Amino acid sequence: MMLLVLAKRVLLAIPTLLGVTIVIFLLMNVLPGDPSSTFLSPDASPEERRAVRERLGLNDPLPVRYVHWLWDVMQGNLGYSPYRRRDVGDLIAQAWQNTAILAATSATVGLSLGFALGVIGGVYHGRWPDRLVTTFALLGISMPSVWVAILLLIVFSAQLDLLPSSGTGRDEGLGSLVKHLLMPVAAGSLSTIAITARVARASMIETLGADFVDTLRAKGLPFSQVLRHVIKNAAGPILTTAGLQIGYLLGGAVLIETIFRWPGMGTLVFTAITARDLLVVEGAILVIASTFVILNVTFDMLQVFIDPRLRKSRT
Repeated sequence: MMLLVLAKRVLLAIPTLLGVTIVIFLLMNVLPGDPSSTFLSPDASPEERRAVRERLGLNDPLPVRYVHWLWDVMQGNLGYSPYRRRDVGDLIAQAWQNTAILAATSATVGLSLGFALGVIGGVYHGRWPDRLVTTFALLGISMPSVWVAILLLIVFSAQLDLLPSSGTGRDEGLGSLVKHLLMPVAAGSLSTIAITARVARASMIETLGADFVDTLRAKGLPFSQVLRHVIKNAAGPILTTAGLQIGYLLGGAVLIETIFRWPGMGTLVFTAITARDLLVVEGAILVIASTFVILNVTFDMLQVFIDPRLRKSRT
């Protein structure tokens, strides 16, 4: 049964990824401007321009270029960046490591704290801990991560000179990496904490009002065991939110990484867009989108594993 559900989810992910490749390719190729102009001087002759466009494959019809690009991608070849003079796959692999560190840390902090706050709010529904959680969640959702990032830079880097403002610090050891992570993680995970807390709180309140909770209490089970059953039954919406939030952290890394000059996928995409390096942009966005789809499939399967009732509804 589990294998059947997994097969269906994987088959559904294939057309999704195919649609992503079409959208990415079309968007990158309808942007104004000529990508070949990056490699030419302003007074280049028409023959030189034609030669560069031919070398970059820009003279072929758009459908032919898409098929060639998709075939190369399916073979693991994301192309060559004439601007960086490196394989696109190498550039993305290096940037992806840094983004994975930042996104994984932000997700761990955001989801764990948000889940804990949501459980507290649900258990103490209507009392002062619940009001504190609700207020914090509202503030966290209302404050843009970009504004928080700039504020953190001004206070902790520019004024107090306590934390570094750029780089990863990976080459200097774990302590340096942690110091470089503090501000980007704080700015990036704030909205994740708030959203997860609200979803977890609502799911806990709904589950605590279910009939089976009264049955468990009537049987004399201690509160800790009752809470464990409640959390398990309330985990569905929380896992769905977790998958979406991790995808948001990956996609929103462009702004956070640019502000803190974190050399990850966001910085790579920003630099490539500025330079009209289309193959790098296409490859990076495709990797981010594919990761998002894979994460959603993974979390969907976790939901089915935790709640067996979903197996029948999804087969």
